[in-house]
Formats: sequence, structure tokens, C-alpha cells
Amino acid sequence: MTDVIGLARSLIRLDTSGSNESFAAERLAETLRACGMSVELDTLDAGRASLIARSPGCGPAPITLTGHLDTVPFRAEDWDCDPLGAEIADGRLYGRGASDMKSGVAALVVAVERHLARVGSGGPGVLLVLTAAEESGCEGARHLLRGRSLPSGGPLLVAEPTGNRLVSGHKGALWLDVTSQGRAAHGSRPDLGVNAITPLARLAVALADEGLPGEHAVMGPVTVNVGTITGGTRVNLVPDHASMSVDVRTVPGCSSTMLLARLKALAGDAARVRVTLDVPAVYSSPDTAFALLVAQATRDVTGEAACAAPPVTYFTDAAVLSEAMGGADTVILGPGDPEQAHIVDESCSIDRVHQAVEIYETVLDRWSARGMAC
Repeated sequence: MTDVIGLARSLIRLDTSGSNESFAAERLAETLRACGMSVELDTLDAGRASLIARSPGCGPAPITLTGHLDTVPFRAEDWDCDPLGAEIADGRLYGRGASDMKSGVAALVVAVERHLARVGSGGPGVLLVLTAAEESGCEGARHLLRGRSLPSGGPLLVAEPTGNRLVSGHKGALWLDVTSQGRAAHGSRPDLGVNAITPLARLAVALADEGLPGEHAVMGPVTVNVGTITGGTRVNLVPDHASMSVDVRTVPGCSSTMLLARLKALAGDAARVRVTLDVPAVYSSPDTAFALLVAQATRDVTGEAACAAPPVTYFTDAAVLSEAMGGADTVILGPGDPEQAHIVDESCSIDRVHQAVEIYETVLDRWSARGMAC
């Protein structure tokens, strides 16, 4: 059987920071084919591929497991350790992607390998989806679904970093690019020009003071952040162009169309608003049969209570995959530490990686047994 830490280390040593996921996909395809799964690679771009693997006899409503193969970029000179070294120290695995989320991917693959070695074919089956380009807005998942459908009726487990806590969903993201056009003039005669920065400054203040409407009983309110604002070229020149980027985190029951209309009303006619990313929020009740099964498996493996943790604020491929699966019951649970994602000297607890394998194995075994009994 594959050693999960060895597999995680081999993945970390592959630089997939915005490219080259095909190397990771091909590495994992070898292991998955060896345990009897049929594997397909979906090429997004040169060197960029997602992986879809099906267990023998995979039924029409399998359990779907997912994770992403890409990482965010890094500057090696900022790190105390080698970001591609996969070093181990004090019970932790270090490197870019250690928490987000190559340890989670390795745990999924090893759990599937062990499950199939015991159970083989039968039951609802297992579908494993490992994507490229998640960090840039779920591009790999979207590409994978072009001309390809995913089976509906089964649950979805996402191995994003939660510290092995059961999470029932995540906020959505609406990213906007807002621009305004002015008229240049000498800085000593602003009356002869139109300052392009002014309407964006007013919008930024309005968003900070008023926010945007929408709240969910579990996820809390819609949030908004002005991430960047640029304009002008010289202090003595009235700027004729300005731009601003806005990050809105959405909640269920609050449509991006409504939020966009509200923001456009605040911006007025002087600004143009363009959507650069729109991924929906995902939420499943922690009382679904699948969530309860995962909670029990987590309790049995860890010996600790496994109450559902609050939904996370980051988005995942579940935003794309769950919808494509007809609104699948979704659980997010992975060994990575959420606070370690994207940081310098990123790391993950080795104990939690082993724990995640056991949790995933238990979930697969019990869901399979449940399917066979139906």
C-alpha cells in the first residue's frame, strides 16, 4: 500500500503553483490505475490537467471525492525552509501545498486505494475528481464539465483544509472590476477636467459604510472588501482613468445578480462594473445522512466530538461540482490547517494526515455498505 506521507511529499516537490498540474495528475494516475480505477485526464492548457478516476463497477450515484492539485505562488527567498523540499520537523510536513491541499489529496488517494483493496467493486462506487486551476477561480472544474456530466444523486466530500473538522459549506465569491473614465487637465486647473478617482473613492466609502445586503443564519452576513484601487499618473495631472477591484463574499439565498445591481446603484453612472468571478455559496445541512455518517466516522477515528464547524469563508470546487451534481449533499473535511493556507513556511500536522486517511476509509466503507444494503 502507498505511504500517505511519502505520496504527499512527492506532490509537494512538484511545483504546481499556477501550472504543471499534469505532472501531479500523472503521478497519481499511476497509483489509481494500479488499484483498479479507470482514469481520465482532462487537459486545461499545456502542462495543466485535471484527473477523473472511477472505481470498478462505479454506479450512477457514487460518492465523489475532490481536491485540487494547484497551489498559490511562492517566493523561495521569503521562506525559512525549501518550499518544494517537503521537509519534516517536529511532527509537521513543510512546503507549499502542505496544508492547501496536497496532504488532503494524498489522503484521499490512499484511502481509496485501501478501500478498494478490501471492498473491490460493488455498492455505489467511488468517483475521484482532482482538479487543476482551482486557486484562480475553479477554472479546472469548469473546464472538466464542458461536454462532460457528473453523476447526480451521490454525496460530495471536499478535502480542503479544515483541521479534520466537519464543515457544512462555504461562502461564494463575486469579484468585480470597477472602472471610471474622466477627463485629463492640469493639476492646477481641476475645474477643466473630470477626476476619474472621485467616483471610485465615493463607492469605496459607501461600501465601507453601508456594505451590501444579505445574511445567512449559519454563514453570517455578506462581506465586501475593496482589494485594490489605482488611478492617475502624476500629482499635477487630473486622472482620466481609475480602477478598483472588489471582493464580495456571498451567502445562500442572496443572488449575485441582486448584489451586483445594488453595487451598480451605489457606483452610479460614472463607473463601469465588470464581473471577473462568480462562484456560488455552498451549504448542506449537517443533519443529512451523509453528514451524520461523516461525523460518526470522525468521532470513531479521533475519539472526539465531531460537531459541524462553522462554514468557511474561502470557496472550493464544490461551488462548481455540487451544482453540476444536482445540489449534492456536501461535506468539507481535510487534514490541512486553514490558517496555514497560502502563508510562508506552510505546514501540516503529520498525525492529521494519517487521521484523515482513516476518516476517509471509514466513510467509504460505511457509505459503500449502506449502498449495498439499499
